[in-house]
Amino acid sequence: MCRLLGWASRVPASLLDLLGEEDLDEFTELSSKHADGWGLARCAGASVEVRKQADAARTSSEFAHHARNGSSELGLAHLRWATLGLDVRTENAHPFTDGRVAFAHNGSIAPPRSVDRLISREAGRLRRGDTDSERFFLAVLSRMGEGAAPGDALAETVAEIAAAGNFTSLNCLLLTPDTLYAVSRVNPAASHEFDEGPDYYDLRYRITDDAVVVASSGWGRDWEELANGDVLAVRRGTLEVSVTPIEELGRAA
Repeated sequence: MCRLLGWASRVPASLLDLLGEEDLDEFTELSSKHADGWGLARCAGASVEVRKQADAARTSSEFAHHARNGSSELGLAHLRWATLGLDVRTENAHPFTDGRVAFAHNGSIAPPRSVDRLISREAGRLRRGDTDSERFFLAVLSRMGEGAAPGDALAETVAEIAAAGNFTSLNCLLLTPDTLYAVSRVNPAASHEFDEGPDYYDLRYRITDDAVVVASSGWGRDWEELANGDVLAVRRGTLEVSVTPIEELGRAA
């Protein structure tokens, strides 16, 4: 299980610029439990740059440096809590990337290999770890490789995995050079696996004049909840926000 944070801002911002010292400290402190890795992805022109390590953000000088230095109009952060007996190593830390887009997930899909049927041979060559989350990402890339737009590919993949019912949560963030996408898709039947109460998988967002931030529960105040089954998209530059049900996106969702 994990914690997610994504942002789109009018001007390039670091995490410190975006959140302020108090909220950044509060988010980082979540890694006292979510201590099995951290990652940051930022858009850089037509590509994305990813930094990640398999240690706790709260004790990582590298995380502290990258949270306070370097900036982008679009980005995401992830704190990992390893589940399903998966190894704690950098290859299993989020976000995952092919250099063009980046992806982070909160939840579990069991068994991880159940997602392999959705992954093309070409996308499968990119796999470096053994997580369900990386496979989820590669399934999205597979649909993009077939010509689907990123938002459609994301919605189609979520719908296909959800139809099998073998997941706790498919909450995720997808970062492209143009758009930040956030998906809220929780399996109510798996509520007994919620680790910190029934709101553990809540995904929320905050809109201001200068930025849109989307994040997992556990920190922050006065945020709006993204309903289960909805996809939020924020456009770079304009900060135009749309919230659309998954079934209204994609060719097969």
